[in-house]
Amino acid sequence: MSFFPEHFTGAVEATPLATPTRESTLAVYAVTFAAGAHTHWHTHPKGQGLYVTDGIALVHIEGQAPQHLAKGESIWIEASQRHWHGAAPGQPMTHVAYQQAANDLSTIDWQEPVTPATYAHATKENH
Repeated sequence: MSFFPEHFTGAVEATPLATPTRESTLAVYAVTFAAGAHTHWHTHPKGQGLYVTDGIALVHIEGQAPQHLAKGESIWIEASQRHWHGAAPGQPMTHVAYQQAANDLSTIDWQEPVTPATYAHATKENH
């Protein structure tokens, strides 16, 4: 299924594995990014974990060096840390994203697109 296409650059497909409710605020998605596809900048009210299941993920937390994560690697992004993530240019990438919803059941605050220069810089860092 398409997943907020207006908040991504490139093709992204997501499968919900758990959606937040009043009883359980956990949200979990398996998300596949086409080669070079990535999110816009965003934050999560209670943080977000990413676990890479295929390909190479680019993860850029504002103020830190971009990171490359391979299959089997994970990262925790703290609450309200501005960041973006997606696939490296040469191959698709799939990760499992998990986060807790806020009291209003929101899990994300979308912001502006990542510039091509910022994405290009991330492809060169730590590689």
